[in-house]
Amino acid sequence: MKVLVVTNMYAGANTASPNQGVFVTEQVDALRRLPDTEVDVMTVNGFSNRLAYPASLFALAYRVLTKKYDIVHYHFGLTAWTAPFLRVLTRAKVVITLHGSDVMGSRFLQRVTRFSIRYCDLCIAVSDAIRNAISSRTRHCVTVPCAVNDVLFMPPVGGRKKDARRRIVVFPSSPARPEKDHPLFVAAIEHLRRISDYVIEERLIDGLDRGSVRELLQQADVLVLTSKREGSPQTVKEAMACALPVVSLSVGDIEQLLGGVNGCRVVRCRDPQGVAAAVAEVLDEAWSAGPARLRELGYLSADVAQRIRTLYQSELAGSRSAVTETRKP
Repeated sequence: MKVLVVTNMYAGANTASPNQGVFVTEQVDALRRLPDTEVDVMTVNGFSNRLAYPASLFALAYRVLTKKYDIVHYHFGLTAWTAPFLRVLTRAKVVITLHGSDVMGSRFLQRVTRFSIRYCDLCIAVSDAIRNAISSRTRHCVTVPCAVNDVLFMPPVGGRKKDARRRIVVFPSSPARPEKDHPLFVAAIEHLRRISDYVIEERLIDGLDRGSVRELLQQADVLVLTSKREGSPQTVKEAMACALPVVSLSVGDIEQLLGGVNGCRVVRCRDPQGVAAAVAEVLDEAWSAGPARLRELGYLSADVAQRIRTLYQSELAGSRSAVTETRKP
């Protein structure tokens, strides 16, 4: 099976943010480890030049006309604007994975995405919320969250060592991203300091390489997600793989990820006092049951890669028995 992945998110492609799209890179690596699966990657560098998107048509045409692919798999809706042309250029099956802001972001992104998915054979959403948002636009859609790299992210060897006076609380993104709602995080931490006897140290996952992210998640005491919207937040899954307690607002697939997991809390109102109270409850937890929940959900790299390959095979065979479909009303 020959697959071409077309994406504007790939680790190392954006020099300003080298880890951008690392979850796509890890999915490609996991697919390549499967037997009889050849995967090429075409990166659309839209983060450095907006003209890269229209120019991608010519690069894609060259690729599909010079090499026969069975599957062309887009990651992110904006990248997939060329999908209608593939109908003319190739007989390959067209797959698109939607990651969140392409469906729930700006009106421009939403319009391009909704246009593009009409020309895809299969739509993959990384959360049920994303799938539900586009259910009226496509007949064939399935939820497959991005996997967590459980080879890299794992509980710390020898256990998580607790400082007697200090607790490290992690914000899992850049404060510059408004959808992550850093002001709510700050307000919650300020209230936490008033109700806790611990010295609270704030840390950010911003501009860190993968090894540094792992070290932070293994050394921290809790990760707090205050986003206004999410698909299937990758950093939360990486924290879970490290058995780190997580407190999160109920966004994306958080309820499925964290609901009922020992050492984790889901907060259902955007209130700093409520977030702080939930964080205070887990500050003394040494572990969460995150690794067991990830195994239960089948979110580990090898599991997700095999599921995606099965979806590819179903499309090539003309059978959707393995695909959860959403029908137009």
